Amino acid sequence: MRTLRLLFFLAVPGAASGLSWSTPASAQVTESERAAARQLFKEGDELQRAGKFTEALDKFQRAQQVFSAPTNVLRIAECDAALGRLVASAESYRALVRTPLPPGSPTAFQAAVDQARAELAQVEPRVPKLVVQVEPPNVPGPQLQIDGQAVPAALFGEPFQLDPGPHKVLVFAPGYMSSEQSVVLKERETRSLAITLKSIAGVTYAPGTPPPPPVTTDTPGPTELPQGTPPPPPPIVDATTPGDVHKRSRTALILGVHLGLELPAGQIPAPSGAPINTTDVSAGGFAYALDVGIRFARYGYVGLTLEHAGLGAGKTPGSIDGSATGLASNTTSFGVVVGVIANPDRVSFFGEAGVQGRWYTLSYQESGTTQSASYSGAELLLGIGLWLPVGHTFRLLPEVTGGLGSFNPAANATSGDTSGVGHGFVMLGVGGLFNIDL
Repeated sequence: MRTLRLLFFLAVPGAASGLSWSTPASAQVTESERAAARQLFKEGDELQRAGKFTEALDKFQRAQQVFSAPTNVLRIAECDAALGRLVASAESYRALVRTPLPPGSPTAFQAAVDQARAELAQVEPRVPKLVVQVEPPNVPGPQLQIDGQAVPAALFGEPFQLDPGPHKVLVFAPGYMSSEQSVVLKERETRSLAITLKSIAGVTYAPGTPPPPPVTTDTPGPTELPQGTPPPPPPIVDATTPGDVHKRSRTALILGVHLGLELPAGQIPAPSGAPINTTDVSAGGFAYALDVGIRFARYGYVGLTLEHAGLGAGKTPGSIDGSATGLASNTTSFGVVVGVIANPDRVSFFGEAGVQGRWYTLSYQESGTTQSASYSGAELLLGIGLWLPVGHTFRLLPEVTGGLGSFNPAANATSGDTSGVGHGFVMLGVGGLFNIDL
């Protein structure tokens, strides 16, 4: 883009459709003006090379007022493109390409036109477009404003070129509430925006009255607007994008219940002798858990969990004592967790981690007498699940949670080796949670 030499010839920044090129023979420019133009162009070129496009654009535009040439139109188009003003940039490029050069023009002029043609092919696809449609389609006389500027009604339903970034779109029609929506356009994007207008009951207009912006009325009964009455400004009744109407609070109270299957693993200290496998004395059993917590910063979670499970008889009752029978066991845990919800309002990932205490009780029959052993210990808690919104406040949470730790010896233990003893309890369950926004 910088192949052209610095020239004092400068171009028109606006009025793209009416460009004409001045030549030294025809231009009424004094030598002092030429020197000033050359200096402005030089300063603009230095600013453009330094990435100061706003200041460079000002230099080129002010210098143009002295003399008009393709070289400066090229620079103005480049600065506009760098500033995100793609519509103006493309128009300047088009004006430069389609405006004929007079005979005997300098070679730099033709080089500027050729360069503009190549750069236009790069800028044109970047220009985003917006298609505005009105619902219902039979609304009479709708009017359109984009960023406060009136747009011909003939462009409803047609692609309209806009610069990348945020825009406000206002639509109104006689007898309807006006509606404004915000939209953010990205480069190369073509977006459709449907705007729904709601009719106002009891409002009519006299024949021949030009279509004014809509007005609201709090007075019952029909209202007649006489011919010649100036229309009041349109009230804006919807200043949000459709997705913002039911936007979630960043903070919520979470209450829930989990039901599922508890599975034991690892080893526990025996009342006497060597450690025993947890699966020898306990099997999987029904479990439930109660949860209460706070969702914060929209995606974070902190809470308390209480879990209890009644476990089945293990596969080797005699692992405690050769004469032991009637094995039964249960476990309870209580912990603090922190978690993350990838998207509270959509199907998404849920993960949690925390610490908890666990209590485990084992009972059995030995020589006709009921014996029991109670254990306790700390655990690391980990969980992963799928967050499933159901309605506005209810959530389903299929989840796998696991507690990893080790137990202290039983309170009534007589002897036994507890070195390297560790256990795990895994719950496969489904939770029902209430998400109450605060």
